[in-house]
Amino acid sequence: MFIPISDTNPALRKPYITYGLIIANVAMYLLSYVYSFEVFVFSKDLFLAHPIQAFPSIITHQFLHGSWSHLIFNMLFLYIFGDNMEGSLGRRFFLLFYLSCGAGAALFEVYFDPYFGADSPGLLIGASGSISGVLASYALRYPKAKILTWTLFVLFLKIRAAWFIGIWIATQFLFEILTPQGTTAYIAHIGGFIIGLVIYSIYHKYRLSGNS
Repeated sequence: MFIPISDTNPALRKPYITYGLIIANVAMYLLSYVYSFEVFVFSKDLFLAHPIQAFPSIITHQFLHGSWSHLIFNMLFLYIFGDNMEGSLGRRFFLLFYLSCGAGAALFEVYFDPYFGADSPGLLIGASGSISGVLASYALRYPKAKILTWTLFVLFLKIRAAWFIGIWIATQFLFEILTPQGTTAYIAHIGGFIIGLVIYSIYHKYRLSGNS
């Protein structure tokens, strides 16, 4: 197991969107102790039966978490990798990118995970898919950046971002193969990562062609 502690990239600008997303996620988690946010949860059955009615939840589910550990790990990754991508993409596009990756992750879970909803209500929450997209874009934009990593709870290592994120996405595939009927939506993680790769690649190509 390895946990990112920090990266070597200074933020290009104040990451207000990243901070805002973190605050929103924490606030929603705290409020969930008082209020029921069931309407914000993404439901496979509702989406397939009434896609227009379920459409808002493809965004809102990204701000809900099932436990403190779920929230903390997601926000840690967003804090470390989000600031640089916000600076690279710009605030408005970063927010759109983040939400699009989360939405794409939900769609991947619905259409490519045969076990999702088979023996359960088929409900999805969490920012993991969104953050997977951020990781994908970071790997493309800053592959040589160093990630200070807590490895096996003993060693602190500096690992290149391309390796760190490559190992991370490989473990998502591995966990999906080993625990296909588990409670963690690894297909959503993989889907968000793929969406992030595609969107950032198109953005990067468009930006280069615009400058030529």
